[in-house]
Amino acid sequence: MMNRRCVLVLLLSTVSSAFLSSCRQAPPLEAPGLKELQRASAGDMNVVLLASGDALKSGKDTAYLEFRSGSDQHLADVGTVKVSATMPMQGMAPMMGSMFVHKTETAGRYLIDTDLGMIGTWQIGVEWDGPAGTGKVMMSGPVH
Repeated sequence: MMNRRCVLVLLLSTVSSAFLSSCRQAPPLEAPGLKELQRASAGDMNVVLLASGDALKSGKDTAYLEFRSGSDQHLADVGTVKVSATMPMQGMAPMMGSMFVHKTETAGRYLIDTDLGMIGTWQIGVEWDGPAGTGKVMMSGPVH
């Protein structure tokens, strides 16, 4: 009787431990399959633009922004993020692009749906306001 109880307790603790460890997910330090296109800094915060290729695609595409802080460059939750895209046009008003930001399951990583209507270099403005403070950066995003 005692051996069965010990085996049962051992089995339940092993299963519980495996279940709890699978529930704890540390944020990945690198997004698999993504390449860094651009990086900009504001104080201690690094803002990293990532995409699946060497550039954003003309038309509709997706990309990611990561916010990294501290000496270890850990992902940091910055709360609300706003992104804008403009392309300077000689002799006329700049072309405006669309960028919609969505939080992901990983704090500090944001998905961006883009709609950039022309090949070239776009100016991307990023602003944030949340637990890691407020800030803004400008970066260039290549579009092919």
